[in-house]
Amino acid sequence: MKKLMMLMMLLVLSFVLVACGGSEEGSAPAEGGEGDAPAAEGESAGSGEYVMKIAHAAPAQDDKTENSLQEFKKRVEEATDGRITVETYPASQLGGEREILEGTQLGSIEAHSISTGPYPGVFPEIMVLSIPYLFVNKDVAYEVLDGPFGEKMKELLLEKTGLRLLAWGENGVRHFTNNTNPIRTPEDMKGISFRTMENPAHMAMVEALGGSATPIAYGELYSALQQGVVDGQENPVTNIASMRFYEVQTYATLDGHVYDPHLFAVNNAWFESLPEDLQTILEDEAAAWSEYNRQMSTEQDDGAIETMLEAGMEIIELSPEELVPFQEATQSVHDLIKAEAGDDIYNEIMAAVEEAEAAVLN
Repeated sequence: MKKLMMLMMLLVLSFVLVACGGSEEGSAPAEGGEGDAPAAEGESAGSGEYVMKIAHAAPAQDDKTENSLQEFKKRVEEATDGRITVETYPASQLGGEREILEGTQLGSIEAHSISTGPYPGVFPEIMVLSIPYLFVNKDVAYEVLDGPFGEKMKELLLEKTGLRLLAWGENGVRHFTNNTNPIRTPEDMKGISFRTMENPAHMAMVEALGGSATPIAYGELYSALQQGVVDGQENPVTNIASMRFYEVQTYATLDGHVYDPHLFAVNNAWFESLPEDLQTILEDEAAAWSEYNRQMSTEQDDGAIETMLEAGMEIIELSPEELVPFQEATQSVHDLIKAEAGDDIYNEIMAAVEEAEAAVLN
């Protein structure tokens, strides 16, 4: 019996010694060991000094937004020698555009490239860019956004929201699609329900043309069209193609009612935490991004229309004369925008458009 007791005590002692003799394989090293230090707040393990998360709602593949952001990522990481790591989060991975905007303001997301859709809630002045049929073509829009008016909007945005607009990108020229009937006149829109962004100007425009407007998150739009929650929607042709809306829509009317930019904006507190040399690199590369983002968008326009035609969509192109009734029917939207954005900013953009047309069209 004594021998048995002695044997049991020796076994217990051996287990205690093994347990105290260092950490198990795969466990964290003891304090002061040679393991990697935990990542600092705002950093990813194994990343550079700074991480720049960029969120957007566009598809992860074959889309101008993600493709151009991948080029931006490459250029920034090379220019900073890896001090900034750029991470992109496409396809609403970090939420819809409203959540992305809020996250960037709060600082949980460093940057975004999104449409004007959710912006009126925090920056009503942006609504002047949604004046129906404001720009006769993209070149006039570029002249306005890249000129003094666009710079003033950047300053106002920073002052009112804490977001620094690094560059104006391109969502595209917006057009109507639907499953009910071809649209050639405003009367053809009566009784048709359209999905719009959460932009009061877009909603008012659809209502003024005789349709009914229903805001739906971009990531939920395909299923909403498929299930008949709405009859139609309005988007640039590149979005219609990349999101495959042509699979659930029959008619497209290329009326170009709104030129819609993408806002490439960054949380200003994060931006100002960067060393000055990195701030300069981001500003320079964002300016370059604007150019190739717009170029990608324009190059994809023709291919998108071809894709829509091959899928069997009926495409209606309106002449300048056919657009006049649409322009006249939406004059009431101007009053809404002036009331929300202010008379001064409204008058300024109308003057800027007039100057831009004189420079571009003459």
